[in-house]
Amino acid sequence: MSDKIGVLVIHGMGSQRRGFANDLIDEISDRLDDDADSLIWREIYWADALKPREDELWEWMKKAKEPDGSAIALDWQTIREFVIHNFGDAAAYHRDSEEKKGAYSAINGIVSAEVKALKKSLNDADAPMVVVAHSLGAHIMSSYIWDRQHWKSDAPDKLETILNLAGMVTFGCNIPLFSLAFTRAKPIDFPGKGVKKPALKAAAKWLNYLDRDDVLGWPLKTLYEKNLNKLNMRQKETVARIEDHEINVGSLVTSWNPAAHAGYWTDNDFTRPVGAFLRSVIRAAEA
Repeated sequence: MSDKIGVLVIHGMGSQRRGFANDLIDEISDRLDDDADSLIWREIYWADALKPREDELWEWMKKAKEPDGSAIALDWQTIREFVIHNFGDAAAYHRDSEEKKGAYSAINGIVSAEVKALKKSLNDADAPMVVVAHSLGAHIMSSYIWDRQHWKSDAPDKLETILNLAGMVTFGCNIPLFSLAFTRAKPIDFPGKGVKKPALKAAAKWLNYLDRDDVLGWPLKTLYEKNLNKLNMRQKETVARIEDHEINVGSLVTSWNPAAHAGYWTDNDFTRPVGAFLRSVIRAAEA
């Protein structure tokens, strides 16, 4: 049996690298001191799933020609390439039952593999998990968990479930933008049905952090409160556990403008409360 808690960290849109969460993990571990030994971290790095497609699209777009064969010279190439590698991620991740090898399936497969690997490291079917998700990663994890909770097909869902979800931490979260695809915004069931221990259930929270200058970061609780009377009891419980926290992140150059979107990872205003929350989950698991 394991006395560990699993923490899944997922990045958002844009060009990323493996090890993207190293600085975050190091800073929070320093804050937790000896309690850090109770956590097993796992990165969910999914950027490679779309990078080849985005690179190929960019190269082909630069080959565009007029009907007479003359080249169409695209201005602002650096910004155009940025748009493909950033907003292209968001445009690509959506359900498409006819595209078995689409971005939605590819990214979900990566998430499943990392969840499975974390479960193996924990070596305990009852070990609680916490998700820490930035930007588009919040939408990816919300969609992934929703699908596992509401699977109704006759065909078995072979992707890994997260039954013991005891914490959600989202930052720079843009779930509200993706809710426009649906008539009514509905949250996942939280905490997971595998969370049985009373102390752990009491400690379970969905913490959402946003900087007012981050135009891609949005509040969450108000999104679901709009249709609260049409949600079921489990979904209402989720909404009751959501806390929106406005913080100020970034450097002197980025903290006052939309570039704050990338400034959460090692900012004290973010790592301090996240560390405190993880400590509360550790204490609840020990109770």
